Parts: sequence; C-alpha cells; structure tokens
Amino acid sequence: MSPRSKKRILIFFTLIAIFYLIITPLTIIIAHSLVMSKCTYKKYDSNKYLVYADVAENYPREKFAIASGKNNLSAWLYGKENTKGLIIVAPGHRDSNDIKLYEIMYFVDAGFQVLCFDYSGCYTSEGSAFGGYTQALYDLDSVLSWCDKNKSFSALPLYLFGHSLGGYAVTAVLNYPHRVNAVVSASGFNTAKEQWECSVKRFTGPAYYLIKPINLLFIHFKYGPDKNLSAVSGINKTQIPVLVISAEDDIFYGGKTSPIYQKQNMITNQKCKFLLMDKPEHNGHYSYFLTDAAIEYQKTNPKDKINKNLYMEHNKAILEMISSFFTD
Repeated sequence: MSPRSKKRILIFFTLIAIFYLIITPLTIIIAHSLVMSKCTYKKYDSNKYLVYADVAENYPREKFAIASGKNNLSAWLYGKENTKGLIIVAPGHRDSNDIKLYEIMYFVDAGFQVLCFDYSGCYTSEGSAFGGYTQALYDLDSVLSWCDKNKSFSALPLYLFGHSLGGYAVTAVLNYPHRVNAVVSASGFNTAKEQWECSVKRFTGPAYYLIKPINLLFIHFKYGPDKNLSAVSGINKTQIPVLVISAEDDIFYGGKTSPIYQKQNMITNQKCKFLLMDKPEHNGHYSYFLTDAAIEYQKTNPKDKINKNLYMEHNKAILEMISSFFTD
C-alpha cells in the first residue's frame, strides 16, 4: 500500500472518529436541550386553544406558589367549594396549564376541586429551562408534599390525572410515599431512559443503533439513577386503583400502544385496569379525548375566528368514565 493510500485511510478513520465521538454527542446534547428548553406563551397558539381569560368569568381560581427545588411552581385551585375530591392534573410535555382547561372545567362541573400547575421552566413557573422528563416527576412530588401539609385537603380523597408526560408523572410519583386514592394515566411512558431513546429513534430510524452507545452514555450522565424510575414500579408499589389508557396508534411511541400499556404482564397491582382506545380517528395520542365534531372541525384547518371550544371539544363520555373511575 502506497503512503498516499495509507494517508487517505487515516484521514477517513479520523473523520469517522470525529463524527462519532464529537459531533454525535454534541448533536444529542443540543437536541435534548432544545426539547427540554424553557416554554413560554410565545409558542402557545391561543387562537386555537383556550387560555384562562376565556373562561375566567365562570371558573374562578386561587393561585398558589409551591416550592420545587430552587424554583416556585405556579399552581391554581379551581372549585374550592366542591367536596367530591381533589384532582391534581399533570400537563403533558411542553403543555401549559391552560391546555388542560377542557378537562378542568368538566371535573369542576362534576363536583371536584381541581389543582393544576406549570412545570419548572414552563410558562408561569420559575426556572430557566424545563430540563428533562424527570422534572415533571420532581415537580408533582413537590405538589403532593404541599397538599399533604394543607389541612384544607385532609378530608378529601386525592386523585391524579395526567396525559403523556403527565401520564408518566402521575404513576412514577407513586414510588414516593404520598396519600393518593386513585390514578388515571393516559398515554403515559414508563421511564425517562425509554422515552428519550424512543424520541431519538423517531428521528434517526435504523441509524439509531449506530449512535445508541453514545445516547445511552448521555442518558446515564444526564438523568443518573432516576433514568430508570418507572411508572410500572410506581403502580406496583401501591394497591390503589390505577387506570392506564392507551391509544392503539400512538405516533409518539412509534405507532404502537403506550409503554405502560405494553408492560401489562409486569404489573402486579390487582387494582390496575387497562383501556385501549381503538376507534378509527380517535385512536391517536390525544384524539380519543375529542368528539367527532372536533375531529371534523380540525380537518377543515380553520384559520380565522377559530371556535376554540369546538376545536378541542372533549368527549363527555370519556371524561365521565374518568370521573366515575375516581369515585367508584
């Protein structure tokens, strides 16, 4: 082999090493920081989705500041005169508390008190960035600790409801010792490790297996031992009723059912129930909450004077099922 050929081979392998050992980890770090960056109302589409000002007249609320680590979370209590129980609503990834108003209004009308909040680094809460999936778990743990000390809630049953990231948080938080009477987890994932791997796979496809060792190393240093703090272990740690809802075709989980739903055979809590949403056009990550009219209205892709109540109109039968699960 000529010296020139040897030099070319050396350059080739040097470039590969640079790409694999420098560019790949930097890309993963940057991607994670963007996905977990600070959330503000600048990217919240208030033309399509409710904000509190739209419903303030009929749904008064009281604001609280709840400490979570170095930050104060903004939390709001609705229906404080209601007596059926307290439902804590955990938002999804990059969702504001406002997006849960559709569920909140129903629960308040059904006789519940409802507490909703923004995660650290999100919207009205303090924090320079959201940071990572487990932050939702830490924040919910702080909210529950605050509720444990609040005497006004001591006589009320306490229920947890969350979707997506919130579906993970409301089940994984059961690993901690809090008073919780029942949980509904909709389209939730199981661990931070599994979900970040799933997210990277969605965008890299088969190439993920080439960068997997680097990604796993990133997860190890970013999340530490809590990378494996799981929804399944939380469910198994209690014997309270838990309802796991999953879509049949969830794009955020590779077009499959949710990770918690997939692990039914690992769940030993005999009061845990599973519900698969497989109705056509209502079998996606969130679409099963919506009415036929909302689905059809969204298809028209309205631009001006959007009917926000119709755009996200919720199926009352689904919300009634959740409400009944709590009280039954």
